[in-house]
Amino acid sequence: MFKDFFYKFFLMKSRTKTIIKEFQLDNKLLYSWGMKRSGEFLRNNRKNKKLVFIEDGFVHSFGIKKKKIPFSICYDNRGIYYDCDSDNDFKKYVIEKLSKKNISRAKKIIELWKKYSISKYNFPSFLEPPSFPYILLIDQTFGDLSINYGDADENSFKQMFEFAVNNWPEHKIIIKSHPDVINHKKKGCIDISKYSKEKIIILGDIGQINRLIEFSSAVCVVTSQVGFEALIYGKDVHVFGKPFYSGLGLTIDHNINNKQVNNKITLEQLVFSSLVKYQICLDPRTKKECEVEEIMQYIHYLRKTSKFFPKNLEAINLTPWKARQINRFVYPVTGKKVKFLKRFKSKMKNIIVWGKNTRTEGYIKQVDDFISVEDGFIRSVGLGGDLYPPLSLIFDKKGIHYDASKVSDLEDLLQNSNVNHDEIIRARRIIDLIIKLKISKYNLKFRKEIKFSENVKNKEIIGILGQVESDNSIIYGVPDNTIAKTNFALVEQVRKDYPDSYIIYKPHPDTEAGLRAKGTADEFINLNADLIAYKTSLDDLFNKVDRIAVFTSLGGFEALIRGISVTTYGFPFYAGWGLTEDKLNNNIWTKRRTKKLTIEELTFITLVEYPLYSSVKFNCLTEIENIFEEILQSSGKRNLEQIVFKNWGILKDRWLTKKINDFQR
Repeated sequence: MFKDFFYKFFLMKSRTKTIIKEFQLDNKLLYSWGMKRSGEFLRNNRKNKKLVFIEDGFVHSFGIKKKKIPFSICYDNRGIYYDCDSDNDFKKYVIEKLSKKNISRAKKIIELWKKYSISKYNFPSFLEPPSFPYILLIDQTFGDLSINYGDADENSFKQMFEFAVNNWPEHKIIIKSHPDVINHKKKGCIDISKYSKEKIIILGDIGQINRLIEFSSAVCVVTSQVGFEALIYGKDVHVFGKPFYSGLGLTIDHNINNKQVNNKITLEQLVFSSLVKYQICLDPRTKKECEVEEIMQYIHYLRKTSKFFPKNLEAINLTPWKARQINRFVYPVTGKKVKFLKRFKSKMKNIIVWGKNTRTEGYIKQVDDFISVEDGFIRSVGLGGDLYPPLSLIFDKKGIHYDASKVSDLEDLLQNSNVNHDEIIRARRIIDLIIKLKISKYNLKFRKEIKFSENVKNKEIIGILGQVESDNSIIYGVPDNTIAKTNFALVEQVRKDYPDSYIIYKPHPDTEAGLRAKGTADEFINLNADLIAYKTSLDDLFNKVDRIAVFTSLGGFEALIRGISVTTYGFPFYAGWGLTEDKLNNNIWTKRRTKKLTIEELTFITLVEYPLYSSVKFNCLTEIENIFEEILQSSGKRNLEQIVFKNWGILKDRWLTKKINDFQR
């Protein structure tokens, strides 16, 4: 009652109430968080109302810090799984016979559990097993309810410890502490102060426990879930309490009479009943109920992503806004945040920078990992210059996709990766969704349509996409001494190459919005263009043209996805793979790209493999398909920060132009 008053007074929600809301549970029911004392009043005074027991699920979270909202919760109408004396739902589920379909599913879950190294708490890095024989003992937090309700106490841990020492005299004893003990939030139950420490190793590091389980000679537990996880690895599990997985004929029980053991339960029954039937899983990417396999796949994706980022990563010369955006992508998988406005120091070993410039390029040889960051190819509903948070970012260790003078991670993937059948199918679905939903980089909404004059009939219609001339994709994506790097020069060259075509020039949306400076000769573009398409959507342009011409604009890639012919006058990431007409195909840069790609292969690697996606709505890493839904639901309204810093881009362009002119003088 005091807790309820406290939360209401400070306008806060208890964790239980937050989880009830997040998991969309029926708010007409009463809920007890396991057997916690805070729910004792409800359990004893439920009257005629239905009471449901909920608890953290068997697959809880990923990351160094324990999450407030778990991936899964246990849902029980009669008790809770760790209360060995209750007639809980789990006891009913575990004895049910499985169909062939469900046996097969349980076996696949077991395979995935081992393949992706899943546990209750999941971490980026692993605890590595020693090379000598050892027995793994699992400590628990003092006062853990599963100990008392699992018919155990402090003596159970003493009994477990003494058994292990005496039963395996030739083995080392490894005691694994609970993450909460490691974080100094709670104390453990195993007291080794009275024993010789020659044979004992206490692991106090945070990390994934799976390899420790896999290479152990046996696992000893009181009521810890690790005993269940050890069964998945086929280990001998010695149990000194009465956890939910004991007494089923799968464990070696030191606290249960043989008469209490049901020898007919299989590992598949245990896995299916606990991971499929007994818990509810919530996909953080959609906030919708999902199956446990989807959560396991997501954990695997997060851990795979975490491996990309080195330890002790530091950011150089970031504004507070850019640091905040990078941390949305980096923090969920590393548990660490980069700082803003930091200068480079010689002791730094792994650094991250935004984009590319000559000053930061000088640091490459001084560090182990140099990571360049840029906006992704499907970015936001609104312009980057307007400071709309990016839904995708690109992190590149070899270079950056728009610098065609050298290999980037994207070029390396396109040249050397093989896209399998399932990935091709997924890419085709993504292409179909992009076309159907009219997805682009900025997803701007324009109502104005392109109107042609009568002299268009029987002519090829070419759309030319303007770019910000000071943008790095122009500076580093168009070789020097090939064509002047101006929008005017591009339109002029297209007119020479296609003299009889009808040419539409579309200015870059950043220059139209006044966020970036116009090109140096933009006012003369109408000398060669038949029409300048102001304030029109890319999708409308794509529906009107036969061909798109670009320097390096991402719009060329978006046109390819829609089956439109594309001519390039620079060397964008999508050129050189047999899908575009490249005017610079004899340039030395083109010689590296020898592979011929399909549009599905190009799309999968470019939009799935290369970028990372982060949901602004749900504040988590996600996949491209979920980003589409978020784009459709976004209002695109600006906040105060965006309004205040609206003119930053154009001021930067004018400063850069002045620096270049001063240098040329």
